[in-house]
Amino acid sequence: MYAHLNALVLADYLGADVMLPPSVYRESFSKYFSMDLKKNEVKWTPADTGALLDVEAIQAHYAQKGMKIYKTAPYDSFPDCMHPQDAFPRYTMPAIHKDQIVRLGDTYLQSMHTWYIWDRAAEKILAKHKELLAAGYPPNTTIVLDLPCPFLSIMTLTCMEAAQEAATALKFNRTIVQMARTVINGMKQAGVARYNGAHLRLEKDAVDWARILGGFEKYLAEYARQFAAAGFSRRKDLYIASGLLSYNASKEMKDMLKFLEPHSRSVQYKELYLSHDMLHHLNPEQEALIDFLVLANSDNFVGLGSSTFSVYLREYRVLLGHARLADVFVDTSRIGTDALFERCTHFAPLDTTAVSSWHKPSR
Repeated sequence: MYAHLNALVLADYLGADVMLPPSVYRESFSKYFSMDLKKNEVKWTPADTGALLDVEAIQAHYAQKGMKIYKTAPYDSFPDCMHPQDAFPRYTMPAIHKDQIVRLGDTYLQSMHTWYIWDRAAEKILAKHKELLAAGYPPNTTIVLDLPCPFLSIMTLTCMEAAQEAATALKFNRTIVQMARTVINGMKQAGVARYNGAHLRLEKDAVDWARILGGFEKYLAEYARQFAAAGFSRRKDLYIASGLLSYNASKEMKDMLKFLEPHSRSVQYKELYLSHDMLHHLNPEQEALIDFLVLANSDNFVGLGSSTFSVYLREYRVLLGHARLADVFVDTSRIGTDALFERCTHFAPLDTTAVSSWHKPSR
């Protein structure tokens, strides 16, 4: 979502239309992830933009500002997502000549001040405009600013109003939203009206995080410490987001449920309320979005400091009216993402007790 948010912010500042970045998903949480290509098992696959987002709702929002939002176009070829800094999309755009395209590189994880990336983009666009005029193109010729993955490219602390608007405008796929409501309603019928929430990154693709933090036992101990800090106890039910059941890691799931016993009255998860037939056609990111939406309604939340799922959820929960102090994170400072995330992941009010004055995003 941060790639889409950054694209919308930059387009807003430039006064440009925007083609939404592609949606991608990993084939499974059961694959080992490493930046060492010889060890990496994870493969990324493109998906329709609407797999996660309600594109029509986003288009309607920005139409009020005179901006056009386009669904991701078909690809000539899909870029290599293991090298996101060079992953320029290769769209099929019959109406656009290659002369009309100008590339803006060095965006991935660059955490640039809004006006710095605006200045870089404007300089590229003006230079291309002059080039096209000299070549005999009409003055109103469309220019396409092509970016590789814009994930965490903008320091959102320098554009909080635009970032909040983009996050509010990013409505989610209606089918996924309905599935999340099915889970919430199912829990209510089972007597679970209020609950705590946790994002547990215990899947195979995250084993290096546990290793960096001192091993699996220390990793779990840190989760337990933060559960206590968030007030988790046997008096309240706990909803968990975990990819373990998405690849039938039954033993690991059983061990996790035992670990959670002292911290909850019961452990809830989407597979208790959604059938295999409902879930099997979803990709892992869509399944994660169901968890995201259910966790957005939890009273208190424990997440992982190095996970963009956790930090985006924290910000989203503040927009919905939760206080920041309701969310506690496992300390992952040793992983080295804290400074980057502090600059680039905020889009909701920073007051730790603030309840958002924004209208609640329709979900």
